[in-house]
Amino acid sequence: MESSPHAPQGAQRTAATALVGREAIALAVAALAAATLVWAPGKEAPLPALGWAAAFLLLAVHQDVRSLRIPNWLTFPSLIAAIALGALHGGAPGAGAALLGAGVALAIGFLPFALRWLGAGDVKAGMVLGALWGAATYVAVFWWMLVVGGLIALVFVTAQGGLVDLLGRWLRSAQATLLTRRLTYFHPAAGAAAAQGLPFAVAMALGAGAFQIWGTPWK
Repeated sequence: MESSPHAPQGAQRTAATALVGREAIALAVAALAAATLVWAPGKEAPLPALGWAAAFLLLAVHQDVRSLRIPNWLTFPSLIAAIALGALHGGAPGAGAALLGAGVALAIGFLPFALRWLGAGDVKAGMVLGALWGAATYVAVFWWMLVVGGLIALVFVTAQGGLVDLLGRWLRSAQATLLTRRLTYFHPAAGAAAAQGLPFAVAMALGAGAFQIWGTPWK
């Protein structure tokens, strides 16, 4: 029996519809995350370079939701622009502060990256924000990013039925760390709910919004 000539066209239309749907969802989430950052009522002074950070996070969230990665074409030029912005507003000291913020973001993102909690694009996006906000502010905002990211991951894993496995791995990791006195982390098995990637850029934007609302947690 010959296949229908309309079948490939139907499959293409279905794929195109799915692509448009994913694109619409990515744009909606990105716009909501950026708006949350900009319009969050501030307990402390607004984040430095808030407009630039919101524009960057709008693009980063869109890319991360759409493809679970933040591409180099976005992070590298944005990092250069952030350092240049620091130099424009503060001269050599401003550029140095931006470089320090980027370096601190790289340092505190290294362990989550080594544990495979964050991707390389997430760390590079953090460097952009560290350069825009400065080292001290980024450390406080990153705490909120981890809190929000952890809550999102917990809800996702629980909804997928992987909470028991997650808690068991954390317990075994803690026991192994105490017994060996070396940091140990047992990664989830391939195909497990916890092994599926999540767009951390969403947590970055919402965490920054949380900082705008509640400020530095240890003050």
